[in-house]
Amino acid sequence: MTDRRQLILDTVSDLMSNLLYYNRKEDEELPVGAIEEAVWAGEITESEILAVVEKELHASVQYSRHR
Repeated sequence: MTDRRQLILDTVSDLMSNLLYYNRKEDEELPVGAIEEAVWAGEITESEILAVVEKELHASVQYSRHR
């Protein structure tokens, strides 16, 4: 595994921590734990969240490629 590959994977892991915890600390509409609660309650699935992440990553990579 290359150093850059591992750095990217570690950064994605940090992204999840930010999404679920650090970015929620000051958020009154979607506080810490709200995303997990919504998944547990069946309001949204992990697959639905991941589909948005995948779509946005793909769009960003394609945009960057054509700049």
